[in-house]
Amino acid sequence: MFLVQNNLLDSNQSGFKSGHSTETALLSVTEALRLARAASKSSVLILLDLSAAFDTVNHQILLSTLRKMGISGTALQWLNSYLSDRSFMVSWRGEVSKSQQLTTGVPQGSVLGPLLFSIYMTSLGSVIQKHGFSYHCYADDTQLYFSFQPDDPTVVARISACLSDISSWMNDHHLQLNLTKTELLVVPANPSFHHNFSIQLGSSTITPSRTARNIGVVMDHQLSFTDHIATTTRSCRFALYNIRKIRPFLSEQATQLLVQALVLSRLDYCNALLAGLTACTIK
Repeated sequence: MFLVQNNLLDSNQSGFKSGHSTETALLSVTEALRLARAASKSSVLILLDLSAAFDTVNHQILLSTLRKMGISGTALQWLNSYLSDRSFMVSWRGEVSKSQQLTTGVPQGSVLGPLLFSIYMTSLGSVIQKHGFSYHCYADDTQLYFSFQPDDPTVVARISACLSDISSWMNDHHLQLNLTKTELLVVPANPSFHHNFSIQLGSSTITPSRTARNIGVVMDHQLSFTDHIATTTRSCRFALYNIRKIRPFLSEQATQLLVQALVLSRLDYCNALLAGLTACTIK
């Protein structure tokens, strides 16, 4: 593939990429946070929230990005045609609305849509790294993080400056950063240390959370994953309870399928993150 052979895709994007998954994205970030703590450093993890990201992609900016990557001629014309002249209508209770033109966005559920969105987001990485942050993405879920000495007085200013530039980049690219849903976790250098600060950006205030859901995993500020384990256990017990009620009406094969879909899949999801935890925590 042209983009892979020429190393044009963001190496920190795990979405829609062979050999990568939500688990690899989370492992990369979690390992960095654990190594920082082992070095007696605190860390900040910020989980950006975008509103309707796939629907607001600007076609001209996307085509310009593709052109800069070396895609031109017939290939670029084909992609332009792929994005152009799309429309939608709504059907409800036998009534159908008038057709409306789609002038922005990439088709969700399509093969090319996710890849085009990843390409659209590639230049965000340089904005994040300019402030000394690391980052990792899965589709439109972006995790940015950096580690610091516990007594560093510049932390709040660095976070504010980085988020301000990210917000400006989003505006320039017709994307909406939802600051009210953007989450902030502060992982202290040791369990007894406590960081007490908040980030003010425009009219929004971001305060550190004790836990945050990150690509389907509940992360906590101590990296203990006890909240994730409790949430998963509770969900699996509820599923087993419901399966048990209808078990007399199910064949053995149907029961196995339900257990696999509703219980084992939840237990297996990103369970590599639990490696190294104490046995009593996992139990």
